[in-house]
Parts: sequence; C-alpha cells; structure tokens
Amino acid sequence: MAGVDSAPATPYDSTGKKGLVVTGLLFRRLRDLIIILLVVGTMMFFIIRLIPGDPAVAILGANPQPQELANLRDALGLDGSLLQQYFAWLGQVVTGNLGQSITHHDSVLSVIGRHIAPTLTLAVLSTSISFCIAVAITTWNTVRPRGILSRMVNQMAPLGMAIPDFWSSLMFILIFALTLRWLPSSGYTNLFSDPIGAIPGLVLPVTALVIGQSALYTLVLRESVLSELSHAYLRTARNKGLSESQVAIRHVLPNALMPILTIVGTNFAVLVGGIVIIESIFVIPGLGSLLLGAIHTRDFPLIQGITLFVALLFVLVNLIVDLSYTLIDPKVRVS
Repeated sequence: MAGVDSAPATPYDSTGKKGLVVTGLLFRRLRDLIIILLVVGTMMFFIIRLIPGDPAVAILGANPQPQELANLRDALGLDGSLLQQYFAWLGQVVTGNLGQSITHHDSVLSVIGRHIAPTLTLAVLSTSISFCIAVAITTWNTVRPRGILSRMVNQMAPLGMAIPDFWSSLMFILIFALTLRWLPSSGYTNLFSDPIGAIPGLVLPVTALVIGQSALYTLVLRESVLSELSHAYLRTARNKGLSESQVAIRHVLPNALMPILTIVGTNFAVLVGGIVIIESIFVIPGLGSLLLGAIHTRDFPLIQGITLFVALLFVLVNLIVDLSYTLIDPKVRVS
C-alpha cells in the first residue's frame, strides 16, 4: 500500500526462541532455589531448636559432668546465643559446608550420600512403575471405554488412593512375608551391586507405594484424556482411517500426558522427603529412617542438612518438569 513503509520480514527462529525461554527459566529457577533454601533453612534452624532436649546431654547421657557438658557444647557450637549459632551455620552453608553430624561423626553431606541410594531407588522404581501402569490402563480405557476392565478400574482407582501406604505395607508383610513366606519382611540390598538379590526386598515396599501413585496418575490422566477427546482434530484423524487404538496412542495420549508431568514431578519430590513410614516398616536405611534417628538424637546439623537436600530436590524436579514442557511442546511458554 502506498505511503506505508514495509520492513523486510525477519525469519522466525524457533530454536533461538526456545533457547531464550530455557535460559530465562534457568535463571528464574536459580533465583527461586536460593530464596527457597534460605527460607526453609532459616525456618528449620529455629523450629528444631524448639524440640525439647540438649544434643550434648543426648550424647553424654542423663547425668553428665558439668565440665564435660560444657566442653561438648563448645565443640558442637551450642554455647553461643541463638543468633550467633544461626549466622555461624549460615556462613557454613554459603560455602557448601552443611556441618558435621553429631551422632555419625562425619560431614552431613557424606552421611546423606550414604543413605540417599535406598530412598531414590524406592522413589524412582515406584514412580516409573506407577506411571507405566497409569498409561497402560488409560490407553485401554480410551480404546475400550465400555469394557468390563475399564469399569472395574474406574471404580477401584479412588479406592487405591484411599488406602494408606502403611496399612498396605503391614498387610503385605502379614500375608506374603509371615504367612506365605514368599518375600522378606525387612532388609535392603543395593540394587546396583546385587540386582538379583535386591529384588525380593524391594517387591513389598515398592508395591505398597505403587498402589496409591498409580491410582492417582490414572485418575489425573483419565480426566486429561476425556478433555482431549472433545477436540475436533480427532475427527480428522478418524476420517483418515486411523483405528481407535492408533488415535489414542498417536494423538490423545501425547497431548494428555502434559498435565500429568507436574503431578509426577511433585509426587516424586514428596516421596523422597516423606517416605519415612515405609522405610521404617521395612527397615530400609534411607533418608527417612536417617531423619527419624537424627530427630531422636537431636542431631541438629543432620536434620537441617536433610531438609535442605529435600528442598533442593523439590526445586530441581520442578525445573526438569518445566523444561520438559518447553521441549515436548514448543508452543508452551513457562511464565
């Protein structure tokens, strides 16, 4: 049109656009990570000081000598004021030093490193199996929505969410360990050092965790699939001659999986931090049992270290979920 200056069109660089989004997301998550760790660490530092008891007394016994008690409190850094203790601890954390465990006589990072494998093994296995079960069930429901199996699953999924993990764990031990004697009731073997020997000890705790998770993922994925089935593009896919199974696998499920990624990521982080009961029931030496022991012995540095580690893992898992959105669907832009 005359009188209007038209600038030359600039080619759209989707790769560069995605790179800017990912870079901006990383910087925002790094900022959030620092803030979350500071807030969580500060709150935990003061909250655990409200726990009755003195770590020095817990170590020396009920009737320690006054001089011994004073020397140990000085060695543990408990002789200063609360603010002095806080700033001393904060200075250590900034340099990457979470302090020394009072009961384990080793650095907090080393103690966490020795106990993280069992917890991550339970969390990764149960989450992966639950996700696969949910995808398989939802695919079958999509292809055969009126089948007997589909109706049974729809009725049993809420029941699976309602069953507490500790109750199913105790029932499994009673039936499969004590009555039938098929599986051990406790103990843990490293999956990477002895895969065959580790499987029997993992079956019951992983199954107890899978019940609730798979039910949750199935319900969330089912709602996402039902929402996806109302879209008009599926009629085009059917008109091209695709069967219902092909429509479900190629079109419905890939788009319906997006909302469940957040649920899976958040649930995984919660599992790592809250798997205390399962580890206690099956006597698994993970972070849960380590945290219980630290609370019992008033091991303040270890309690704070485990809390910070779980907060760090929570932020990192959410970052991975957000990045997966941008990689799976280029149209998604994380705000």
